[in-house]
Amino acid sequence: MIAELERARGLSHNDPRLIRRHGLMALAISFVHTVICLFFFVGDYFIASLPEFIGILAVIWAGNLLLFSIMVTDKALKWRDPSLTVPWTLWLTTAFLVTSYFVDAFRISVLMLYFGAILLASFRCNFWKVAALSIFACVGYALVLVLAFADRGMTLNLSVEGLQWLIFSLSCCGFAVTGTGINHLRGRLTDKTELLEKALTQVRDMAIRDELTGLFNRRHIMEILQQQRAIAAEGDYTFSVCYLDLDHFKVINDTYGHGAGDKVLRRFALLLKDSLRDADYTGRLGGEEFVLVLSDTQQEEAFNVCERLRQRLDTMDFSDVDPALHASVSIGIAEFRAGEPVDEALCRADSCLYRAKELGRNKVVAEFSENTDSPRSISHRA
Repeated sequence: MIAELERARGLSHNDPRLIRRHGLMALAISFVHTVICLFFFVGDYFIASLPEFIGILAVIWAGNLLLFSIMVTDKALKWRDPSLTVPWTLWLTTAFLVTSYFVDAFRISVLMLYFGAILLASFRCNFWKVAALSIFACVGYALVLVLAFADRGMTLNLSVEGLQWLIFSLSCCGFAVTGTGINHLRGRLTDKTELLEKALTQVRDMAIRDELTGLFNRRHIMEILQQQRAIAAEGDYTFSVCYLDLDHFKVINDTYGHGAGDKVLRRFALLLKDSLRDADYTGRLGGEEFVLVLSDTQQEEAFNVCERLRQRLDTMDFSDVDPALHASVSIGIAEFRAGEPVDEALCRADSCLYRAKELGRNKVVAEFSENTDSPRSISHRA
C-alpha cells in the first residue's frame, strides 16, 4: 500500500522529479524541432541565410535554457505552476510559428510539433488555459500565412494553406478537450491519493497510539526500545528508561469519577509531551502507567527531567474538575546497560518505581550506580 501511494504521489504537480521531467520533455520537443529545421535548411527548403538561421536557433535555445534553469530552482517549487507550463508552451509555439514562416512547402510539418507541446501542457493546465494557448497558435498560424502571402504570395497555394490551417485549428480544439479531460482525471487521482494518505496516517496512528492520551501504546513503545537498543549496540550511545505511575489513581476514579480520571490522564499526557525533546519518546503502558524513553541521556540528566516533570504535576491546578483534586506521580529511572534486553532495563526502572512508592510516593528514584544494585532516591518532596 505504501509503495502504491509513493508512486501515486509522484503524479503530484509539485513533485520535483515530475517537474524536471516536464522540462526535459519540452527540451526534447525543441530538439526535434531544431533537427527538422536543420534538415530543411540543408535541403535548401528553409528560406533564410546561414546567419539568420543560426540567429533564430540561438534565440530559441537561449529561451529554452533560461526557462529550464528557472524551473529547476528551489524558488520555483513555491510557485503555483513550478513547471512554467504556460511560458514553456508559449515559447515553443512562438518558435514553431517563426520557423514555419521560412518553410512554405513544409509549414504544417513544423507546426505539427505544436501538438506535442500542447499535450504536455494539457497535463497541467485547465481547459481555459489550453483553449487560450490553442487560440494563440491558431491566430499565430493565420498571421504567418498573411505575412508569407504578403511576401511570397505568387508562390503560395492559398486554398491548400487555408485547408491546412483549418485542419490545424480543428485538431487544436480536439487536443484541448481530450487533454484537459486527462488533466481532470489526473487531478482527481491526486485528490484521492491525498485522502488515502490521510486515511492511512489515521489508521497508523490508531495502531501505534493510545486512544485516550494520544501517546504511543505499549506495543509501539516496546518497538522504540528495541530500536534504541540497536542504536546503543552500534557505538557510544546510551538512553534512559523512566517508569511512571500516577499516585492513588484508583482513589481519583472512585472519588471524582472516571471522567475526572480521564481528564487527569489527558493533561498528564500533554505535560509529558511539553516536557520532552523531539528526540524523546513517551508511551502509555495501560491504566495509569507510562514509560519515557530519553534518547542519548544518562540517568543523572534523566533525573533532572523527571524531577521537573514531577514538580509540574504536583503543582498543577485541577480546580476546574474539582477544587479538591490533586495528582502526583512516582518515577523510577534506569540507564540502559549495553547488551541487556530491554525487558531487563524496564524491570530495573520498575524496581526504582517500586522504591519510590515505598518512600511515600511523589518521588523520583534512580539507580545508585552501575556497580551496585541498591537504588537510591535522589529527589525530595515538592
